[in-house]
Amino acid sequence: MDIKKVKDRWNATILDILKNFMQICDRHGLRYYCCAGTAIGAVRHNGIIPWDDDIDVIMPRPDYDRLLQIAKEEDFGKYEIITPYSDPTYPLYFSKLSDKTTTLIEDKQIPCVIGLYVDIFPLDATDDDVEKAKRLKAKYTKIINRLNAVSTHNSFGEYLQLLSDPKEWGRFAIKTLAYFCRSSIRRHLIAQMDEISHRYDYDKAKNVQVYTGSYGYKEVFPKEWLGEGVLFPFEDIKVPLPKEYDKYLRHFFNDYMQFPPVEQRVEKHHRAYVNLDRKETRKEALGRLKNEE
Repeated sequence: MDIKKVKDRWNATILDILKNFMQICDRHGLRYYCCAGTAIGAVRHNGIIPWDDDIDVIMPRPDYDRLLQIAKEEDFGKYEIITPYSDPTYPLYFSKLSDKTTTLIEDKQIPCVIGLYVDIFPLDATDDDVEKAKRLKAKYTKIINRLNAVSTHNSFGEYLQLLSDPKEWGRFAIKTLAYFCRSSIRRHLIAQMDEISHRYDYDKAKNVQVYTGSYGYKEVFPKEWLGEGVLFPFEDIKVPLPKEYDKYLRHFFNDYMQFPPVEQRVEKHHRAYVNLDRKETRKEALGRLKNEE
């Protein structure tokens, strides 16, 4: 396997997904910003970071909710919006715009079969008091961890192994319950996240946060940093970043223009199984994954 060719095809595919996401948003007047490593890539590399493997965008909650509603009514052709509402095997609360002509399983313990994608993170209003906002983030993270526990299918041995660590007893308990009523627990957890996400009025909020983001309390920041956005070159297109992109990026990454050590320049996402040539059925893809073990 030519790793460079696979990497080039991967990047070309996710860039194409981003272009189509932007077309959907522009067509419907939806706000969005490239974020995290994608934003660094735009500023520092004018494109995808050479060792990165995904594209991330954030959407203000009102626009995000509109997008999910539009996805129910409009055919996006070779693309589809993957959400926790539309796919009972999907283990996340945020959404993805996925390429229906490709196949991807990210985690062998989570039987979710999608295609290559762009991550779409809802950007929610939060408390004006930063400390209260952080406490909400901590509460939300616990719910996310429970959703992950419910979504993960372990072997019986791995399941029993959780009992050996008192820190994992909570995970053991919810996985035991999930064996009998996985769907209802999942719906309950998603409803809890929905309530927190919609608790504050986005238009009136001083602070916002990506509850589903992976940067802990740094996910809380002033809404005024976003503004109408500013365009940066990104491969062969231009993408919007928060207007105060320097404040935003330094908040998360400090000196983001400094390259990380060589040993840290690696892809961060798992790929248990990939087919860039076609979309396989769930049964087919899971069968091929099992045969590769």
